[in-house]
Amino acid sequence: MYLQADKKMIKKELLDIIEDSQKKITQGELEKALSQKYSLRRKEIKSLIRDLVTENFLTYTTHYGRTFIEKSFNKAVRISKHVILKPPGFTYKPKADDVVIDIWQGVSFGNGQHPTTRLAIRGIEYVLNEINLLEDKDKTSVLDIGTGSGVLALSALRFGIKKAAGIDIDPCAMNEAKENGKINGLEDKFEVSDHSLEYFNNSFTLIIANLRYPTLISIYRNIAELTENNGAVILSGIKQDEVSVLIDLYTEKYFDCKWKKFEKGWAGLVFLKT
Repeated sequence: MYLQADKKMIKKELLDIIEDSQKKITQGELEKALSQKYSLRRKEIKSLIRDLVTENFLTYTTHYGRTFIEKSFNKAVRISKHVILKPPGFTYKPKADDVVIDIWQGVSFGNGQHPTTRLAIRGIEYVLNEINLLEDKDKTSVLDIGTGSGVLALSALRFGIKKAAGIDIDPCAMNEAKENGKINGLEDKFEVSDHSLEYFNNSFTLIIANLRYPTLISIYRNIAELTENNGAVILSGIKQDEVSVLIDLYTEKYFDCKWKKFEKGWAGLVFLKT
């Protein structure tokens, strides 16, 4: 039987396995990996997993009829150096430089569970907190293309952007983004619509697009036209092997690539308009 110190160490490793995995993991795969390393009985490993589910660190999910164990987002979760996402009603005592955002767990994409959301938020943090995109600018705005839950636009607002526009073609996403704006007290700064990119005749300080590669290619011209001079573009939803083509396209004429990060086979990019 393992000691209490061993129990804590094994739990941490179990969480690290799930956090670092490039694919979804079943309970059977977890049990096998830990039983081989620590010579534990399956019953003991199941007990550790059950503890972590009860403590809300892990949750069971179903995908195409198979059950997996994943990190739980039904609690306050740190997404980046400063950004904390949590469901409404959950308490969290923030640090002095934390940015806390309440996100209703609806059906829309963007609760922090997917690497592309986390990469996009880290990109926002980079341009608005580290390189200070807002310096010497009075009127600032963000366009969130395919806003989903609205989490990216809301993050930008929390970091100091004055106005946000979120667009999506999904009525459920629009409703949830609006609700998340209200939950965070930002509804007056966050306009959600199903407008196309052609609707806009103004430029934006920041444009965010967490979309798949073909769409990011097809809307390149729109993004270039809608980004103000010295503004920034954050792209996510990109597989690692798609990065070089996107960088070549976006840096051909209008942008410089200033930041790229990877997580679990996905990539996030930051471009500044020159």
